[in-house]
Amino acid sequence: MRLHLIRESQQRDELLQVVSHELRTPLTVIDGFNKLLLSERPGPLNEVQRHSLEQSRLSCQRLDLFVANLLAKDRLQSGVQPISRELHSIPELLDGLAAFLAPLVDESGQRLELRVADGAERGVFDPGAIEQVLVNLVGNALKYGPSGGVLCVSAQRLPGSPPFVELAVLDEGPGIPHDDRERIFEPYVRRAEHAGSGGLGLGLAICRRIVEAHGGSIGVGEGPEGGSRFAFTVPASQRAAEAST
Repeated sequence: MRLHLIRESQQRDELLQVVSHELRTPLTVIDGFNKLLLSERPGPLNEVQRHSLEQSRLSCQRLDLFVANLLAKDRLQSGVQPISRELHSIPELLDGLAAFLAPLVDESGQRLELRVADGAERGVFDPGAIEQVLVNLVGNALKYGPSGGVLCVSAQRLPGSPPFVELAVLDEGPGIPHDDRERIFEPYVRRAEHAGSGGLGLGLAICRRIVEAHGGSIGVGEGPEGGSRFAFTVPASQRAAEAST
């Protein structure tokens, strides 16, 4: 059994190395073309074109950062995620998320709503890491939600001490079967609908490790009118962050 686990771990390490390499090669090419076009050497740009290219470069940089984290295989194995927990604005985080995902939301035919309750305006988190969690959750929700539907990202302060803020992504899709609600957060587990999509099933596992590195928790349930409700918590204050360490 021990030898089998060692071989399995080595195979997964090799897979991560190959996937990371295959992702970074086209990323370098795409970013290079973006940089060339933004220089306006091939020709002048209007404001819409410039904005689109700048967002494309930003997406390349974010994905490159994700790949860098993926390459650090020991972080995935141990669950250790290098983060910097400081007090940040949650409305600013969600506004940036909406701008980043606007092309995907438009393509899906859905509408994205942001809701921040009183008292949930600030939290202690690493913006880049928590944005990665939200991008993953919203990206998944866009796959399952119907065209014309509403996708909601909300934030609310939870009662209790130390205080936490809960961020939730609610969609109008088919929902997650009860028996799968814990299993889907395990590495290399994919939902049946996407078994042949080429995904590795790492997204939700990485989300859980990032959230737990913040001292929070993540889970999925059913929305009030069906669909899925993915929710996770981050400390609402430095005191809560220190208590969760």
